[in-house]
Order: sequence, then C-alpha cells, then structure tokens
Amino acid sequence: MVEKGTSNEPKNPKRSGPAKGSLESAAHHTGGGAETSPDHDSTLASRRERVARERRALREWAGENGKLKEKLPKEHARGGEHIVQLDPERERVLKATRPEANFGFGIAYGSQTPGATPSEYLDRLVIHNRIFSDRIKLEGVVPTGPGMLSIVTSQPFIRGRDAEQGEIDAMMHGKGFERIGEGMYYHSAEGLLVHDLLPKNAKIDPHGYVQTIDPVIQRVTPGFADYFRRNPISGKSKPCPNPGSA
Repeated sequence: MVEKGTSNEPKNPKRSGPAKGSLESAAHHTGGGAETSPDHDSTLASRRERVARERRALREWAGENGKLKEKLPKEHARGGEHIVQLDPERERVLKATRPEANFGFGIAYGSQTPGATPSEYLDRLVIHNRIFSDRIKLEGVVPTGPGMLSIVTSQPFIRGRDAEQGEIDAMMHGKGFERIGEGMYYHSAEGLLVHDLLPKNAKIDPHGYVQTIDPVIQRVTPGFADYFRRNPISGKSKPCPNPGSA
C-alpha cells in the first residue's frame, strides 16, 4: 500500500502550468485546454453536446498517447459509477466507468442530470490526487460501443477499518473544508464540493490516517454550495432542483 500524505495544510487542486502526467494531460486535452469550470446549471441538451464533444477529444488523446485499450477489467464488483477489479499482484484496484450509467463518466450533481462529462471526471481524479495525496493512475480508455467509452483507472489498495464520520470530518476540516451535509464538504476558497465521503468510502490505515477511496469531487459556485448548506441531504449522490439559482 502507498501511504498518502499526512499534512493538514489544504492543497491547491487547481491545475497550473503544463500537464505533468496522463490524468492531467487527458483532462487538459479533453476539456479543450481550459480548466474545468462549474457547469451544473446547463441545459440537458447542452450537457449532452459537451459530453459528445469531449468523448471524441478523449478518444483522440488516448489514440495519440498509447492509452486506447481493447479490454475492460474483470468485474469483481460493481458500484453506481464503476466496475471494479482487484489486482493483488500490484496491490491496486482497477476501476472502469460504466458507460450505461449517467453520461458514462461518473456522478456530478446538477439541476438537469447527475452525470459528469469526461473532463469533469478526469479533473475530479486530478484534484483527488492533490488534496488527498493519492496515486490514482489513468490505465486506459476502452471503446465499449458506437461512440461510447469507459475510462479505466487504478489506485492503491487500502487496508484498514472503516473510518468513523467524526474522523473524516476532522480530516476534511484540517484541509480547509466546511461540512455542509452528511458526507458533504465545501472548500470556499477553491470552489470545491466533495460529496459521498462516508465511512464506506474511507479507511483508517495501519498508521492511523484517514485514506479516502472514492468520494465525488466537483467544482461549484458559491450559490450551488449554499443550496446544500440550506437544504441538507444524505451523502448519497442524486440530482437536485436547480441549486445554483435557488
């Protein structure tokens, strides 16, 4: 297992300068060279158009960078966003996004749909690595049907007991996040919403540190975060009624 960082200082999750690795490079290219911005109040038609455009860009990037693969991981488990394969030899967990779920690229809260775009999903993983000192890697991109793709990543396998919610709260507070709901945290300076960060998605490692597994991270406006502050919900991800303008 790779130990994550233990500093309580908030890390800056924003991309700056040239892309340094496959995740950053893929996110940069797929998003058209611009930092991903909050897009939760776009129309459904606009979101679908953006997903299609970014899907084409992601396939182009994968082909040019040797990341276009033919096979998905074996399915040892299935969640709302991914199929999961354990890789004991590498001590890593492989995850492949489910093309039939949401837009095919993970969860994101929004007024129209809970689906993220390809660049939003990749940006989420870049941010995760930076604020939680994790080592998620982009393994490849797999075509799964006409115009459909699955993003395959891996991260270190984490051993330990489930974290308690209070332990998660303390860790997130140390990183500059405010708790605004069950398993939901907001960093006002960075404009980041982290949700679904419940005990099922965090472990206490043998050194006593909280290690996150699969929280959802997205960039949001202050009004979007304030909606959840005023209307707390459970940490489970689901669409919400136009929070940005509530």
